[in-house]
Formats: sequence, C-alpha cells, structure tokens
Amino acid sequence: MAMKQKVGLSIVIISFLVAGVCGESLAQKELKLIVADYLPPAYDDYFPATQIFVDQANKIGKGKVKIELFHSGKLLQAKELIPGLMAGTADIIIHTDSYVTGTSPILGILELPFLYKDEFDYSRKTRIGTPLFNLINQELAKQNLMVLSYCASTPEHIWTVKKAVRGAEDLRGMRIRTAGWVEAEVVKTLGAASTNLPSAELYEALKRGTVDAAICYAGTIPGRTLQETLKYVNKGYFGSYCREPFMRLDKWQALPQDIKDILTAAGKAMEEEGFNTLMKVHKEKYWPLILKAGVKVIEPTPEETKKFKEALLPVWDWWKKQVAADVGAKAIELAGK
Repeated sequence: MAMKQKVGLSIVIISFLVAGVCGESLAQKELKLIVADYLPPAYDDYFPATQIFVDQANKIGKGKVKIELFHSGKLLQAKELIPGLMAGTADIIIHTDSYVTGTSPILGILELPFLYKDEFDYSRKTRIGTPLFNLINQELAKQNLMVLSYCASTPEHIWTVKKAVRGAEDLRGMRIRTAGWVEAEVVKTLGAASTNLPSAELYEALKRGTVDAAICYAGTIPGRTLQETLKYVNKGYFGSYCREPFMRLDKWQALPQDIKDILTAAGKAMEEEGFNTLMKVHKEKYWPLILKAGVKVIEPTPEETKKFKEALLPVWDWWKKQVAADVGAKAIELAGK
C-alpha cells in the first residue's frame, strides 16, 4: 500500500512538472503575423507610418507577437493586397483606401472634397474610437473586413501646367489625371475630363500635353519630379486619402485580447507618429522642392472655397448613393462636425 502511494505521488509530481513546463512553453510562444505593403521605403513621407506600426507592435508585444513585414510589393502588389488578405497570404495589409473604395464604398467618406477643414481636422476625426472610425468599421464588417487605424495625409490639390485655376470655370475642357474612384467624379463634376494614369506615367503625360493637370497630394510631386513640368497649384481641399492597416474581421475576433490591445496600441502610434512624420517631411522637404522649382501657389479665398464646395456638393450626393442612404448621411454628419 505504501509503495502504491509513493508511485501515485511521483506521478502527480511529474504531472505537475510537465504541466508547468508546457504552460511556460505556451506562454512564451509568440504569435507570428505577416504584414504586406506595396509601398517601398523610398516614400519617406508615407512609409514611416508602416514601419512605426510594425516596430511598435514588436516592441510592446515582445514575447507575445512578432510581425514580419514584406514591403515594396515583395509579397503582394497593390491590387493583390485585398485578395491576398482574404486568402490568408497576409494577416494584415497596409493599404491606401483609394484602391479599396470601389469595392468598399464606405471608405469614400475619407476622400470627399471640401468635407474636412484641413489635414489636422481629417486626422482628428478618423482616430481610433471616434464615431466615424466606428461607423466605417461597422460597414466594413459586412465584408469581413476591419481597419486597425488611419494615417491621414495632406489634401489633394489641383496641379496645372499652363493655366492657373481660381474657379471651376478654369477647369472646363481640361484633361486631368486621376488615380481614384472619387477623384474621377470630382473632375467630372467640375466639367473636366478624367484620365486614369499611374503616377509613373504622369511626368511624360504632362510634358507631352497628354494631360493638362493632375489631382493629387503633394507627395506625388517630388516623388515623380513633377515640379519640373508644373506651373501652378490650387491648394483647395479637392480630396484626401489615408493609409491604413486592414485585417479580416474573423481573424481579429479570434485573437486573444492582449494581442488585440498590442495591435491597437501600434495603430495609435501609427495614426499619431506616422501623421506627424508625414507632415514634417512635407513641410521641410517636399514643399521647399516644389517652391524652389517655381510652382506658383494659389491659396483659394474664403469666397472661392465656398464656390468650389457648392459646385462639388453633387459628389457628396453621388457618394451617398453608393452606400445605404442613412449610413452616408450619418458619415457626412460625423465628418463635418
């Protein structure tokens, strides 16, 4: 009987030791997540936001989560990112919403002209936990998608080769390069013709007169040395984009709460530090290059801004038809507050 008790006690002790070792092993096992981005580090205004998200997650998640970043389209090119995310090739993708708006129209609320006061207002209203952030994710959930955070950018302006633009009448008959769904509607509403071109082809198109102008944010200009071909820029708020990390909703829901908290903290760093870095690069590097090249800046007067906004209100109405009417109206209300 005593021998049986000793054997039984030994088994219990061994079981506790094994359980302890296994528990410790499980606790130390890092969750590996793959992040894909089509941008290369050469985008020194936008790419830092991606790196900030990854570095912050790896720093505060050390021992719990490890993110491996594939940038420059090494894993997925721009048009492959959403399909790759849904197929599980990547766990998180960093994307520009203009690529996604056609299939996820709710993201158009980030791109409407003259809706936000400026980039600071834009950044503030799209932060994690804001009513607008929550509404967008509520709609994306219907597609098994969610956004972790937004890194806001500077507004899109109208850049021209030959003619200064003061009002909508100056744009009539022009051929304007666009890169997104909402942009094209803006140009059409202003009475111009929209031409969709990759930014890599824009320099030659402007130089040869294939297009007369472009609607884009300031980072595209020195990024493609377009300041060599352009003469004017109207700094009205003709649109905007964000960069954001997307996840499949079902994968997010399956994560432990501590991992969700880590990714949320990384998203907060991206939306603040990433935005601040972008603004610094634009102020200290991009705009000095643009001005040095002799591009004349046209700052719209309050009256000119009012007229442009009134002329472009039909774009807001058009966008509301792409989503449920009550959702569109609510989103515009939240963005305009």
